[in-house]
Amino acid sequence: MANLKLDLVNKINNRKYYDELELIRLAQEPNMNYGEKLELMDELLENIALVNLQLGLINEVYFKEPAPQEAPVAAPADAPVAAAPAAKVHQGQSHGE
Repeated sequence: MANLKLDLVNKINNRKYYDELELIRLAQEPNMNYGEKLELMDELLENIALVNLQLGLINEVYFKEPAPQEAPVAAPADAPVAAAPAAKVHQGQSHGE
């Protein structure tokens, strides 16, 4: 499944890369109708936003890596050992049971 995730992320990143290149090209295009340029740039920005959402879904929801288990922290060897807690005396008792 790791190869499937990697291939999917690469495909989506390639699409994002080419959309970003086209966005930059459009921004620098001097001979294009202003309204048409705005519409095309708006579509490209929507595509880039969707790609970012797709990447987030892949990494955080559908192909989430399991969190590593943390080992319990051992007490240092020179740390004082705590005594066992004394039995708690409840109401009506003369001593802990």
